Amino acid sequence: MKEICIRKASKSNLLAIQRLLSTYFLDMEGLEPENFMLAELDGNIVGCVALIKSKSHGKDFLEIHSIAVHPNFRGKRIGTRLVNYLLTTIGDQCCDLYVRTTAPIFFEKLNFKKIENSEKLSVWEDCENCEHFEKCMQHALKYPCKH
Repeated sequence: MKEICIRKASKSNLLAIQRLLSTYFLDMEGLEPENFMLAELDGNIVGCVALIKSKSHGKDFLEIHSIAVHPNFRGKRIGTRLVNYLLTTIGDQCCDLYVRTTAPIFFEKLNFKKIENSEKLSVWEDCENCEHFEKCMQHALKYPCKH
C-alpha cells in the first residue's frame, strides 16, 4: 500500500468529508472543513477527524468530533494516525480534551480514560436535557493532557 498522507483539510475538501461522514450517518453540523484533519491516499480522502474548541459552564475544552475511516481502509491504523496527529497539533494549548464515541475501546488504546456520567453532564450541556441520557450509547472519554 502506498503512503497515506495526514494533513489539514481545506474548504475544497468539503464534499469528500461529507461523503465519508455520511457512510457512518455522521453530519457536519456546526463544523467547518478547516476543523478537520484528513488521511489521503492517491488523492482520495480515506479518513477524517475534527477537533473543535467548545465551552460549557464557562469552561473551555477541546473535543474530538466526527472521526471516520472509509470501510475499505479500516484496520490499517488510519484512525490511530489521525488521532495521534491531532494530539501533536494541540501541543501545549491542551486545556481538556474529550470525545463522545460509540467505540470507546479504540480511544482507550490511545490512553483516553472513561469518565463518569456526572463529569459528562458537566462537560456537555446538551446531555443535561437529553431524554436518552440514562441509556446513552455514547461513551465519554478524556485525554490526560499535561497542564
